[in-house]
Amino acid sequence: MAGEVQAPFWAKVIATFTGCASIGALVGLMGGALTKDVGRGLVVGIGAGIVVAAALVVLKPERIRGE
Repeated sequence: MAGEVQAPFWAKVIATFTGCASIGALVGLMGGALTKDVGRGLVVGIGAGIVVAAALVVLKPERIRGE
């Protein structure tokens, strides 16, 4: 049986940015629907997700590495 393979750090960073941006987009769409400005909500949500992902990569890289 093959051993466990660890994903490279850069792949985990890309996955972090993608995941945070998609969650931010969903939250932004819901907020935009409440305020009747879906386009702005989407942009703000994606932007907030990217900021959160950048903070994770810079401030907590050990969490992404799985240490």
